[in-house]
Amino acid sequence: MVFKNFRLQIVLRVLLLTGAITLFAWCIVHGYYLRSIYLGAAILILLIELIWYTDRFNRDLKNFLTSLLQSDFTTHFHTTGNGKSIDELYSMLNKIAAAFRNISVQKEVQYRYLEMLFEHVRVGILSVDATGKVQHANQALKTMLQKNILPDLHAFENIDASLAYTIREIRTGETRLVKLRIQQEVLQLSIHASEFKLEDMYYKLISMQNIRQELDIHEMDAWQKLIHVMSHEIMNSVSPIISLSSTLHGLVVQSKSADASVTSLYDPLHQGLDAIRIRSEGLYNFTKTYRKLATIPKLSLAEINLYDIVHRVEVLMAGNLKEHGIALTVTDINQPVMVDPALMEHVLINLLLNAIDAIAGKTEPSIHIYTTPSAKGQVNIHVRDNGEGMDETTLEKIFIPFYTTKKNGSGIGLAITKQILQLHHADIRVSSSPAWGSEFIITL
Repeated sequence: MVFKNFRLQIVLRVLLLTGAITLFAWCIVHGYYLRSIYLGAAILILLIELIWYTDRFNRDLKNFLTSLLQSDFTTHFHTTGNGKSIDELYSMLNKIAAAFRNISVQKEVQYRYLEMLFEHVRVGILSVDATGKVQHANQALKTMLQKNILPDLHAFENIDASLAYTIREIRTGETRLVKLRIQQEVLQLSIHASEFKLEDMYYKLISMQNIRQELDIHEMDAWQKLIHVMSHEIMNSVSPIISLSSTLHGLVVQSKSADASVTSLYDPLHQGLDAIRIRSEGLYNFTKTYRKLATIPKLSLAEINLYDIVHRVEVLMAGNLKEHGIALTVTDINQPVMVDPALMEHVLINLLLNAIDAIAGKTEPSIHIYTTPSAKGQVNIHVRDNGEGMDETTLEKIFIPFYTTKKNGSGIGLAITKQILQLHHADIRVSSSPAWGSEFIITL
C-alpha cells in the first residue's frame, strides 16, 4: 500500500519498528532465542530503512544543488508516490531545474549568435586582456594577417613590431594607421580601440580594417581631379599660343619671300616662332597624353575565358618579344572571368611592356603568365619576369602617376593599369627581389 502522506509513512515505520522491538523482547523473556535472532535482524533492517527514508530528501537536495553548481540541469525527480509534501517539493525542484535549463539554453543561443556575428563581420576584431593574452580573434583578422594561431601579443611581434606596439599603446577612442607588409601584400590598417572591465577583468577590444583599396581609390580620384584641372588650364593657355605662333610664322615666311633684302631680320624671327610652335604643340600633345588618366572609358563587362584574352595579347606582343629574344610561357589560364576584355588586354599589355623593359639585356630573359586560386575563391593572375627586380622605395611608388624609372617613360602605364583594375573592383600587388625578378599579381 502506497501512502500519500510523508508523516503517515513515518508513523507506519515507527509502529512497525516498535512492534518488532516489543516482540523481540517477549521472545527473549520466554526463551525463544532463534526467533529473537530473526526479529533482531528485522529490527535492524527496519531501522536502516527508516534512516534511509528520512535522509532521502537530504540526499536528493544535495544532488540537486551539486548538479546546479556543475551546470547540469538534467536532474529530474518523480513527483508521485513520495507523499504529498515531498511530491510538491520535488515538483518545485523540477521547475527550478527547468528554469535554469532555459536560462542556459538562452545563454548558449545568445553566445552562438554573438559568435556568428563576431565571425561574420569583415573587419578584423581582437580582444586581449591585461596580460596580453588574446581572448578572441575572428577569422577576418586571421585571414588578414595570414595567421591561424594568435595566442598572445608576442605573435603580433613576429608579424610586425610596429603592429604589436600599436596594439599595446592604443587607448579608448583612438584611431591609428599602421602600414605593414604581409608576405607579398601591403596592408594599410586603420586600428581603433575600446577598453572596458567585466567582473574586475580588464579587456581591450581592437578593430582592424585594411583601407588600402579605399586610400588608393581616393588617391587616384585626387590625381584625376588634379590632372583634369591642370590639363584644362594648360590646353586652354597653349592653344592660342599655337594658333598665334603659327599665324606669325606664316606672316614671317610670306614677308621673307616678298623682301629677300631683310633675310638677316626674318631668319631669327622664323626660327624663334617655329621653335615656339613646336614646343607649344609638344606641350599640347604631352597634356593630351596625361589626360588619359582621367578619361578611361566605362566598363563593358562580359564573361570570357582568360585564355582568349591572354592569347590575343600574346599575338599582339609576339613581334616585340621576338625582337628582344624573350621567352613567354603561359600556363593554367583556362579560367572564366567577368571583365571588360579590351581594358583587360590593355592591362596585360602594360604589364608585359614593363616586364620587357625590366629584363632588357638579361641573359635568357623570360616572362611567365599563369593563374592560381586566391584565398577568397577568386582568381590570381600572375605576370612574372626574371629581371633585375626593384628596391623597396620603387615598389612603393610604381603606381603613382608620372613616376617612372625608365629613361623615356611617361609614368602613366601602371597608374592606368591600377585604375582599370579598380573599376573592376580588382586588386593588383607586386613583389620583387634582385634574386629572381618581379611579379605582378592581379586578383579578380
